[in-house]
Amino acid sequence: MVKGWCLKDYVQDAAVRPDGFEVILVDGVQRSGKSNQSLQIIGWAKHASMCFKLNNCTVNQYNQAKDEGVLPMDFFKALPIQPDEVELWEAVLECILFKAAEFVSYLEAVPDNEPTDAVCWDDVAGHYSNMTFRINPEAYAQVDGAFTVLGTKAKIIVSNIPNLTRLSKNIKDHLTCEIFIGRNKKRKIMRLFRLPGLKHINMNEFKADIEAPSKFDIFKIPKWAWDRYEARRIQLAKDVFKSLGQTVDMDSAPEGFISVPAAIKIARDNGLGWGASTIQQNASRGLWKKITAEGYLFIEQDSFMKIVEAEMYRPTK
Repeated sequence: MVKGWCLKDYVQDAAVRPDGFEVILVDGVQRSGKSNQSLQIIGWAKHASMCFKLNNCTVNQYNQAKDEGVLPMDFFKALPIQPDEVELWEAVLECILFKAAEFVSYLEAVPDNEPTDAVCWDDVAGHYSNMTFRINPEAYAQVDGAFTVLGTKAKIIVSNIPNLTRLSKNIKDHLTCEIFIGRNKKRKIMRLFRLPGLKHINMNEFKADIEAPSKFDIFKIPKWAWDRYEARRIQLAKDVFKSLGQTVDMDSAPEGFISVPAAIKIARDNGLGWGASTIQQNASRGLWKKITAEGYLFIEQDSFMKIVEAEMYRPTK
């Protein structure tokens, strides 16, 4: 930690340093301003990197200013050429992502060893919860692989979630900063440290306050930019509720769906040793369709039988 620095200093410093790297999580109660804070953080990063290019700054010039005690945020604020507001917030909106597939695809498109300044995975639990490793191992593996090489693809990654305990472990393990926002819009901003144990293999994790708790201004984002963001977030909410409607209990199973015991009997009749656990796990992984009715799992018979037939297939010699 650097004495006298606030979160904005760390963000803007990481955005222009060749080895800059921060993974920031914003968590807190619903409607506390998590997404607003996330967009402002991305805005800080974009402002720094755009100022750096517009004024033809060099890393040596920047480091010399820091050695003289100039704060990063003051350095960029004092530069003569400042980015256009519309261009700045257009750049922010371009890197706001909502789904795991979008996040992985965005990073894959970044040229090797030319990391982008910042990216935001907004409302991460909307499509990627801490249960993803069980219900969608492939998506979990893709995100895990992306975070393994994250430093070569992005300097600053910002995400937000209502409840920290719902954050997937393969994201949580890479956090460098956490911002908790209460109902009163007051922020607690902390640096996360991981230190090796002296006698045990496990790492010791600590948190330290970066700055005193404070409120933040939600109106720093231009209205037009916020309205554009809100339109995308409303669509995300529709997608989430559509998915919820497909998984919540129905009054009865529709035609063409069979119970798990019936699926087990079909499997055993065809010489397959599948049990309830196998059928449930494969349904979660999308091998066959599923619905829940009156608290019980039902399997679509057609898609189930296609897999059974494929398992029974033996090529003719």
